[in-house]
Amino acid sequence: MIDAKKLAEQVSIQSFLNCYLRETGQCEPSTELSTNIVFKLKEVVMADSYFICHLNHLNITLYAGIQYYSLTGRHKFHFPIIASAGNGDEPFEVDYLFLVTMIAKDLLLEAKSELSYDDLVLRVIQSCQQIQCFIEGRDGDEDELYGEEISFLQAEQSLLLGHLIHPTPKSRQGISDEESAIYSPELKGSFELHYFRAHQSIVKEDCALPGRSATSWIKEELAGDGVTDGAFISQYCMDDNYTLIPLHPLQAKHVLKSLPIQQLMKEGLLQDIGTAGRAYSATSSLRSVYEPNSSFMVKGSIPVKITNSLRVNKYKELERGVEVKRLLDTEIGERLAEAYPSFEILSDPAFVTVHLHDAEESGFETIMRDNPFRGIDAKDTNVTASLFQDAVYGNKTRIETIIRKIAAEENLSVAEVSLKWFRSYLDVSLKPMVWLYLNYGIALEAHQQNSVVRLVNGYPAHFYYRDNQGYYFCQSTFDQLNELLPGVSSSSHTVCEDHVADERFRYYLIFNHMFGVINGLGSAALISEQVLLSELRSTLEYFVEMDRKPSQFLSSLLHSESLPCKANLLTRLYDMDELVGAMESQSIYVPIRNPLLAVEKVTYV
Repeated sequence: MIDAKKLAEQVSIQSFLNCYLRETGQCEPSTELSTNIVFKLKEVVMADSYFICHLNHLNITLYAGIQYYSLTGRHKFHFPIIASAGNGDEPFEVDYLFLVTMIAKDLLLEAKSELSYDDLVLRVIQSCQQIQCFIEGRDGDEDELYGEEISFLQAEQSLLLGHLIHPTPKSRQGISDEESAIYSPELKGSFELHYFRAHQSIVKEDCALPGRSATSWIKEELAGDGVTDGAFISQYCMDDNYTLIPLHPLQAKHVLKSLPIQQLMKEGLLQDIGTAGRAYSATSSLRSVYEPNSSFMVKGSIPVKITNSLRVNKYKELERGVEVKRLLDTEIGERLAEAYPSFEILSDPAFVTVHLHDAEESGFETIMRDNPFRGIDAKDTNVTASLFQDAVYGNKTRIETIIRKIAAEENLSVAEVSLKWFRSYLDVSLKPMVWLYLNYGIALEAHQQNSVVRLVNGYPAHFYYRDNQGYYFCQSTFDQLNELLPGVSSSSHTVCEDHVADERFRYYLIFNHMFGVINGLGSAALISEQVLLSELRSTLEYFVEMDRKPSQFLSSLLHSESLPCKANLLTRLYDMDELVGAMESQSIYVPIRNPLLAVEKVTYV
């Protein structure tokens, strides 16, 4: 029987310690150990090399045995982790709370900061407990978690461990255990949406679909779902002067506490009409919800702080989703589809909200996202992170299961298939996104959870990017975009300096996404990371001829010894909300060694 508590603690240590190693530069393995340390380590940990972390301000040294060393910086460790004090005391095993507390304290002492680390420790505890709960709750669901073919929803519900290089990957503040069982994708909960009826005089809405409004789309969906009560339809879904706004049930409770909202209800302009319609399920983002037969997904706010941020929609993000849809209806979308027909930006073509005169947001901000994952099109369609997440219950990762099956069918080695698979993945994902950036200055925040890939016969066949928040328009290409769509960014506030777009695009697409894919294939012992890094470098070199100034995206990846990388631990330690404030200062970036610089050209397959 699996020890869920022990496994959750080890997972928490692995993600936290990888953050620390990356962000402090302590990334080199060592075999130089004192005699008493060697004895203790060999007694409890069988490893050939170790990461040695000196917490100088506390006079403590940590020793982590290396199970898998990664060129891309996501290592696997032998457990337990050992510590020793500088006064020569006997080495001792450490638990996750000791490790987290000591590292956080040492980091703050090094920075001469008077901030407290108690909130970080609290969130690590919450995250660890959630992971334990998910592991226990999904015991027996191995086929849905790691099977060869799973549906879109099953993949969205499979991320039991979360972001693999984040100090608090599953921390959630503002949701109770009882609510978590209903609203967490990991526990497969489902629920009806909560509807409010708003007079159109207090409504802001927009829709980029011809002949349709957000209001008509919502009413048509309810009226045609085959579930909604006929009396409800005749009362609320007719063409009148009112809009229906679907909210997440957690957000519905939240907005009802708002005094301005209560005033609108007293005035008869806003009415709480309760839950209705089909049951929706949370996707991996928690607040974007999906129903297999609905023509749209709903992305709303929820009063929950997840990892670093309170998950609320900003009004500018509503405008951004519609704006991007309209941009894609210009030559941009036509050229992109012609060059890369297997790549698609999942659009957010409509939004609706209650407008308050003295506030930018009311809490009703609701985005409607196209849902192509219906019927047969939901088959074997995966959020990318689900393919590469470490497995539990003694299983293989999904990517290992898939690669080994293909290798057996094609009579090839797993390394040969892995390289073929990676090349196909680059074709449908990285290449079109780099093309879009270099031609139009549009950067996508394409981390693994914002990415969905459809597999055919095990290989990547179609890629979808999703996230109305995650766009950056370069200042240098503003005139070009404004000519195609006059007034672009005036409401969405998406334009930024090129160096900011470079930084974000480089982190999300390369560090988080492509290095994560490489690490997932390498750590499953399918192929050397060196081979895949060489392939990635060659693919980036292909685009040099179309490089655009003043962008340093390509040149930095191909020539810089170190690159700025988002520091998830430091961002969390300093309690920064990545969705608040100026785009340039929403998170901390630190320089790390460039894994692409040292790779040699590898001729393989």
